Amino acid sequence: MNLYGATKAWAEAIGSWIAAEASISVVALRIGWFLEQRPEPDVSPLALSAWFSTRDAAELIRAAVEAEDVDFVVAHGISANRYRFAELEQTMDWIGYRPIDDAFGTD
Repeated sequence: MNLYGATKAWAEAIGSWIAAEASISVVALRIGWFLEQRPEPDVSPLALSAWFSTRDAAELIRAAVEAEDVDFVVAHGISANRYRFAELEQTMDWIGYRPIDDAFGTD
């Protein structure tokens, strides 16, 4: 673990505590590789699997703000890449996030 990871874990723990103590809904966003354009196919497969498009970022933020019946959730911010760096099923179920873009696609 490094300082970045430790800080992220600390912030998520604080969010969980705030949600429990203040009865406030908290959605912690774990953002993947945010890049405006679809990456070139010659980048590493790991980078492609973590890609997060601007369109999907807007959708994730909308879903997080409009989520109902959520106390505390850690949501993954990646696009609908066919090979994924992180799973999206829970994020989709918990907050209704519906990504569209795929780093491995050709459209």
